[in-house]
Amino acid sequence: MKTLSIALGLALTLGGSAFAQTDPAAAPRPARMIDRLINSPFVQNWNTWGLTPTPSPHAVEGVTGGQALTIDVPRAGDPWSVGAVMTNSGAIKTGDIVLLGVWMRAARLPEGQTQTRLPLILLEGQGEPKIGLAQASNMVVGDQWTMLYASGVATADLAPGQSSIIVQMGQARHTLELGPALVFNFGPDYDRSRLPQNPTD
Repeated sequence: MKTLSIALGLALTLGGSAFAQTDPAAAPRPARMIDRLINSPFVQNWNTWGLTPTPSPHAVEGVTGGQALTIDVPRAGDPWSVGAVMTNSGAIKTGDIVLLGVWMRAARLPEGQTQTRLPLILLEGQGEPKIGLAQASNMVVGDQWTMLYASGVATADLAPGQSSIIVQMGQARHTLELGPALVFNFGPDYDRSRLPQNPTD
């Protein structure tokens, strides 16, 4: 579990080299995390709603890709009143096991709190009826960069551009830093118990 979590964080910056097979005589080469990445995860691909002005990417340290969006929620409201969406540029087949990882940290916590919570992250098919692919809710966010996870099993075939990553952030008065979102496709036969989980508190 710990190794996979580290791999998720380093997959882009290392280009998968840390997971490459070093013995040229051995075959076949095991799949690297970078090989399982199916989307273009960078911050400039987020579209936000409920914010004025619209945030722009800025440089940060400690997160894959080195950029983030500042999501300043001025007042507590409905969870969906402030959020962000990113189109998934990868294809997904029925039965595929997918893992979503979203980089997040709190730059300003709700008054009197030592942490905040994120209501929802999900990966779903576009159009109607909605096809849920991966979802997680009520996740703890502190002042250090962390990757929040959601996983699931696809129940339909979805072509590139036919699914979206959605993050809801409007339930509390807080300022969040939103980093890249990574979608990994493990195919139909991966053991989901090996995937990372979010902390429970």
